[in-house]
Amino acid sequence: MSELVISKVDKRFGKTVALDDVSLRIKSGEFICLLGSSGCGKTTLLRIIAGLEQSDSGELQLDGESLTRLASHKRNIGMVFQSLALFPHLNVSRNIAYGLKMRGVDAETTKTRVEELLKLTGLTGFGARAVTSLSGGQKQRVAIARALALEPRLFLMDEPFSALDAGLRDHLQQEVKKLQKQLGVTTIFVTHDQSEAMALADRIVILNNGKIEQAGSPKEVYQQPSSRFVAEFIGANNLFDVTIESGAVRFKEYNLGSSIVIGTDLRGTQTLTVRPETITLLPPGNSSGNSRGNSSGNSGAFLQGAVVMQRTIGALIEHDIDIDGHLIKQTMLQNNDYEVSVGDTVGLSWDWSQAWFLPGESG
Repeated sequence: MSELVISKVDKRFGKTVALDDVSLRIKSGEFICLLGSSGCGKTTLLRIIAGLEQSDSGELQLDGESLTRLASHKRNIGMVFQSLALFPHLNVSRNIAYGLKMRGVDAETTKTRVEELLKLTGLTGFGARAVTSLSGGQKQRVAIARALALEPRLFLMDEPFSALDAGLRDHLQQEVKKLQKQLGVTTIFVTHDQSEAMALADRIVILNNGKIEQAGSPKEVYQQPSSRFVAEFIGANNLFDVTIESGAVRFKEYNLGSSIVIGTDLRGTQTLTVRPETITLLPPGNSSGNSRGNSSGNSGAFLQGAVVMQRTIGALIEHDIDIDGHLIKQTMLQNNDYEVSVGDTVGLSWDWSQAWFLPGESG
């Protein structure tokens, strides 16, 4: 297991800034997901770690050893590419053994290692098959086995499941996570899929325009986003530009409650985030109008608005609710006791322990 330290890495392609002062410490045995939209810098960072690109400035250290100017083939890093890059003229076993052969590993050791990896990746009995005859999921496993053959200090994966259907992708995610924990290899996984990052990562590193917006556990980035970008990028979210004055939190003409009870010492204009699934709908008669909020329950509504959209997705019902021109998203289970329809007026409430003021940001 190995610890990777990335310090102040910059990379530009002409006038385009790919990475801007990126610093990150990845602990030994950790599973990191680099998450972001296309062009955010995540694949560039992965390629710099692999030695396939050179940074313009900055430093990379693996267990105290500088990687910055070390050739890629000397880094002992395993990588699975998005295209897989398997050799079509070689069978499964020979694909897995390729790196071992290039290293000059003897035939008996290579055979033993290949058999171990075939078993580890669920490909026992597939060694003699042509890779061209395999399914997409089986090819993925061959690519993973080949990358692990040399017992790499780091294991890198660049959107390896993006071309697979949803069911197979979910299955392989579970397998990769189980395999990574079993081997304890430090892993960096690039994806643009939030659900994939949430399912796999010990920590998610969110990049935006070449900068790290936030690095934290899936729970942290979901429940406690560090910026408006993260709050809007990770899942559905409701953002309220509120004003905190004279001990009260106000949104439009509504008083959402006492800042003391809510547990914040913030002042002035702030951005409040509330996830759709944490909002409870109440009959309008239960609303406390614009005068009351509470810190622990849903005994009274903070806001009141009209349901303008309703749709059912599996076991969930999603609502869009208009509050004086501000659209709020709310999600609840189908078996909820309180049923509403489009056009109904409803009250909205939430538990303040599940709401979050964006740190250092005003609306």
